[in-house]
Amino acid sequence: MDLLDPFALATPRLVTRLKNGEPHQVFSGFLYHVGEDRYIVLTALHCLLRPNTFYFKNRGTEATWPETYGHDLDCETLGFSAPLYDGTAPRFRWHQDPHNASIDVAGVPVRLPSRPQAINMAGAFGDYDVVTQGLPLTAGSAGLIYGFPGGAAILRSAPIARGFTLATDYRLNPFAFHVDGIGGAGCSGGPVALRAERGDRTLLQWIGIYVATHEAERLGRCIPLAQVMELVATMTAEPGLWT
Repeated sequence: MDLLDPFALATPRLVTRLKNGEPHQVFSGFLYHVGEDRYIVLTALHCLLRPNTFYFKNRGTEATWPETYGHDLDCETLGFSAPLYDGTAPRFRWHQDPHNASIDVAGVPVRLPSRPQAINMAGAFGDYDVVTQGLPLTAGSAGLIYGFPGGAAILRSAPIARGFTLATDYRLNPFAFHVDGIGGAGCSGGPVALRAERGDRTLLQWIGIYVATHEAERLGRCIPLAQVMELVATMTAEPGLWT
């Protein structure tokens, strides 16, 4: 049975491998369409490195990353394997986090000739309407975290959508927002979306990326859309990434 949810379609299960080929991490990420067959795989930077690795605490260590962390990114669902390094130079990009605010976001440039669904494709998809604005950003607003908790999937490849409510007003903090409801390990890097119903239609609005779980408080930490789009803008200004 084909997936219908457009955000689920945009969220494939991802795996990194070490330079010696051994498995590294299983995690979540999602596709952003740049144009034609050019895409960005958006995820949390720590998914490409290791948990609790924030860039502002690791500036200057980039040359050690290829030998220490994930070296290749694999996606069985979409049938690609992308090297993360050219020698010691990363082929991916990450938010530079100039305010030391733990902006845990990275993007991997890939070419996908099949032109799969992406998070930024708005419009009507079956029972779903993907919108870019209009849903409430206030405390208590309901939404979904898409990901692969513990590496688990539905029918081997579909992400699991976990519900949440906004724990505070989305606009309170420009660097992060929190949700009441957790994705869990393996959901880091997955998209965060508001969800609402209008008649027989389900509305979805992408608002950020899930990066951390606070188990005791049942809170999830997320990076808001504006910070993610700063990284997207940086990458699209560097078209040579896709050569």
